Amino acid sequence: MQIAIAAIVALLVATMLFLGAVPASMIRSLIIDELRGSSDREVEIGAVTRDGFFSYTPVITVHDVRVAQPSWAGDGDFLMLKSISARVAVLDVIMGTAKPDRVTIDGLVLSLVRSSEGRANWQDDDREPDEKDSSPALTDLDIRNSSFRFTDHKRGLSLEGPVSVDSKNGLRAEASGTFLETPAKMQFVGGTIAGIDPEADYPFDMSLRSPALTLTAKGTMRGVLNTDRFSARLSARAPTLKNLDRIIEAGLFGTQPIDLRAAVRHRGKDWFVEELNGSIGRSKLSGKADILKRDGRTKIAATIRASTLDFDDLADDAGLARAAALTRRTGPRILPNTRINLSKMGPTDGELDFTIDRLLSRRETVFRSLKGKLSLDRKIVMISNLDVGLKSGQLTGTVRVDHRSGAPKLSTDLTLNNASLADLIGNGDIVTARMRGRVRLSGTGDTIREALKKANGKAAMVASGGSVRATVAHVLGQNLGGAVEEIISDPKARVPLRCLVANFEASNGILTPAPLAIDTRTSIGRGEGRINLDGESVSLILRGGAKGKSALRIVDPIKITGTLNNPQVSVAGLGKAEDAEKPSFGDVLKVATKSIGSALGIGGSDEQDKAFIRKPKSLNCEAEISAAMR
Repeated sequence: MQIAIAAIVALLVATMLFLGAVPASMIRSLIIDELRGSSDREVEIGAVTRDGFFSYTPVITVHDVRVAQPSWAGDGDFLMLKSISARVAVLDVIMGTAKPDRVTIDGLVLSLVRSSEGRANWQDDDREPDEKDSSPALTDLDIRNSSFRFTDHKRGLSLEGPVSVDSKNGLRAEASGTFLETPAKMQFVGGTIAGIDPEADYPFDMSLRSPALTLTAKGTMRGVLNTDRFSARLSARAPTLKNLDRIIEAGLFGTQPIDLRAAVRHRGKDWFVEELNGSIGRSKLSGKADILKRDGRTKIAATIRASTLDFDDLADDAGLARAAALTRRTGPRILPNTRINLSKMGPTDGELDFTIDRLLSRRETVFRSLKGKLSLDRKIVMISNLDVGLKSGQLTGTVRVDHRSGAPKLSTDLTLNNASLADLIGNGDIVTARMRGRVRLSGTGDTIREALKKANGKAAMVASGGSVRATVAHVLGQNLGGAVEEIISDPKARVPLRCLVANFEASNGILTPAPLAIDTRTSIGRGEGRINLDGESVSLILRGGAKGKSALRIVDPIKITGTLNNPQVSVAGLGKAEDAEKPSFGDVLKVATKSIGSALGIGGSDEQDKAFIRKPKSLNCEAEISAAMR
């Protein structure tokens, strides 16, 4: 509530800036004009007097002041005042730097109003903010028999109560009311203002308490009631970060409950968060930030470190409910629905270095840690030096979002290294291999999911070395005899993997193999089909052939269906791949009967031709992998 305290003095002492050695009776109209401002509000003054005929530092007293509210703020009075007296130096008046240093206020009733659009009745709409320090250079201040009302529709804050300043108790303002429709109490306590150095540090202690927010601040101002220059330690607890933002208006968002502490400095238009610690939900974080105002733009330099972070904590309950409803409608998705349209940030530039030691999730995830640098420059957002730690391996690269015209344009260039295929797609032990990958996709949309479902570019994963379940390798090679032998003798047997290349070209969100191929010791396989990023559906078929002899070919190919989040691999009619270690006798008999019938020319020849590669050639693994990773 520093605004209310500062406004009580700053607005009233402004009436004295025109007073000096001239007779007080001659400047009454000047005071009225100053109080009226550009709002053309009604102003009444009973009388203006001064002490003595001549003085270089006269004491001017204005009696019985009434200033009506501007028309937009509604009926009633902005200010009523029995009297205000102040000492003003004549030379300062001549130089245009007058700052009354001894002020006595009696019988003040002040009603501060701020509209939902942010228009304030204590500010003159037509005046540019003063770049200079405009705080009163007070050596003595007394306020008695006074009260204030503060109604801020934009913040959802309404308070009223008494305010006083005396040599015994210092400054005290206490008020009660509501904040976001919950009961609220405010207290502001400052030091005495009696015979002090007006430039000396001035202590203050402030609190706002309500179920919607508990905010405390304790610190010092550089000069009496100088809200432009102060240092303080803050603490804030609230059901969501959005509630704190209603007070500080920094453009923050809804979250899970917060418990934050910070050491801050305010210098003119600039803010310096020198120490930040606390929690949002179960996420624990620390950091620092400089927030500077230059040439009409906000420039931010910040460092954030989280020992733990759950991205669900960065949404309030309403946001989580919307996300859950979307998941129920669409099913689980791999592509995040994270909003990338930051156009409301306005003229903001900056850099944020972030490190997350441990990513938390209420769902199974391969992501473990995260770090990088986020920069914002003239509506271009760039995440560089990105390093995502996975359950196995890591993902590195850059992400860019361009907001300069039209919908946000997302582009990615990401590289995957040393990741387990089983960890990435949950395929059990069908293929065990360490994967590398490259993702270069670009698209347009307000969220990552919306942009990528229309993406162009490429996405590739490759592996050299590893192993494949032998039954799957024989099925891939269309070798029914080999598959049955492995099922009977050793269903867990494996064969070496020479290479796996999953190289997809993306056009308008459709991924097509270019190529999709696998080379094992016993077989070769090539894939066809598509992955549709709009819905994340998978429809792929692997055709294959044996490197050796295959007495009896299997009719059905290997099929990959389902979604990116839950791919389903079916092996030649034996059911899901994860169940193929122990297929039923009936499943094996069904496959054998169909294959024998096809070999005898009894149906299924077209299907068999689709599943079979004649005289397969080994892949040039090095060349295919090199092409995919470019």
